[in-house]
Amino acid sequence: MRTTYNSWKACVMGAAALTTLLSMTACDSAGTNNGAGTTPSVPAAPSTLSASPSTTASTRPSTTGGDAATISTSTTATAAVTATATCTEANISIATTLYAHDSARHLLLTATNTGGKKCALYRYPVVRFDEGGVDQVGPMESEMKTVMIGPGEKAYAGMLLFREGVPTEAVERVTVSLQGRVSNADPDSAPIKAPLPAEATFLNIDDNPLVTYWNASRQKAEKYMFGAAGGN
Repeated sequence: MRTTYNSWKACVMGAAALTTLLSMTACDSAGTNNGAGTTPSVPAAPSTLSASPSTTASTRPSTTGGDAATISTSTTATAAVTATATCTEANISIATTLYAHDSARHLLLTATNTGGKKCALYRYPVVRFDEGGVDQVGPMESEMKTVMIGPGEKAYAGMLLFREGVPTEAVERVTVSLQGRVSNADPDSAPIKAPLPAEATFLNIDDNPLVTYWNASRQKAEKYMFGAAGGN
């Protein structure tokens, strides 16, 4: 009986040892701790893979850096334009000048920045006579641009009031409104009174007066003004 018991015990112990061995083998293959205090070789692969993003990240700034610089330059250029305030009735005064040598058929509008900061004049002045409720003056063919003027600086727009040999009417008041950034003819400021020249108590206009776009140069405004169809 002792021999039989010992043989059975040895068999049981052997089976237990085999089970333990198989269990340890299965654990090692699954990537868990094998009980020997060492790190399995299989999970080491991710550390090799993690090097790839690091390498990519180190080379990426040199590529995107140029793009970022370009975007930054473009943004700065755009900001330089949009940061300038729009000229309004609060910081602009309007003066008028007649040209006696052509029977007062032309009128020069001079806008002066009376404020403390640079502002922008867009497109052409919206001119009305005798405080009329509708625009009576269309734009001439001239160079359209935005004119920025600093404190004390001036911008100019020339007008053709009437053509020779056509019916005219007399007007006594002239107002000028300024356009905003939006590309249309709607004024962005309240009407600014433009006093008539000292030598005139009224102006003669026909049914199609014209005005140039704003110009930083008086000479350029006069060139467009006197070059308008029928203006000579």
